[in-house]
Amino acid sequence: MPAPVPAGAVVLRPLPTRPWAYRVEEIREDTMPREEKIAKVEEIRNRFLSSSFVFLTDFTGLKAEEINALRFQLREKGGEYRVLKNTLALLAIRDTEFQPLGELLVGPVGAVFGSQDPVAVARELAAYARENPNLKMKGGFLEGRLLDASEVRSIALLPPREVLLGRLVGSLKGSIYGLHGVLSGPYRKLVYALRAVAEEKSKVA
Repeated sequence: MPAPVPAGAVVLRPLPTRPWAYRVEEIREDTMPREEKIAKVEEIRNRFLSSSFVFLTDFTGLKAEEINALRFQLREKGGEYRVLKNTLALLAIRDTEFQPLGELLVGPVGAVFGSQDPVAVARELAAYARENPNLKMKGGFLEGRLLDASEVRSIALLPPREVLLGRLVGSLKGSIYGLHGVLSGPYRKLVYALRAVAEEKSKVA
């Protein structure tokens, strides 16, 4: 028995009326064997659950080599770029905190998964989009919250983590306990702490 053909593969099918002629046909995910589809959904689900943030893009118009270049650049910043099959992705995020992303899974979708520095990844993504206008932001998910495209672009404008740490050290004026509390928390606490310090200083001024 021949092995099943994976989704996305291109095969040649003989024409019924002309057996000597062939047509090119792409295998779609709805023709995948049930066991293979279940395994694929589980793989995508695990990738979402192992990520602390996800950014979604529309890659319409990008060539294969351009997508590969984007993958390479994001990988250097700790991100992984994957083209999603929307029907499988919708099943994968069902009953997870990422389920709100379902409203963005329309049309061609490329997902950026990451678990380290969302600012560095968002900045690299935004820089690539400026050079390649065909890549468009759709939105994302960070710290339990659905983001729109403008919010992802705003994250890209934040200073690097090292700069934020330097500012925070100066603002806390040697408070070791306060610094330790922020450094041991997620990245958003660092941003919130800087914002609170800035607001407090503006009140004093």
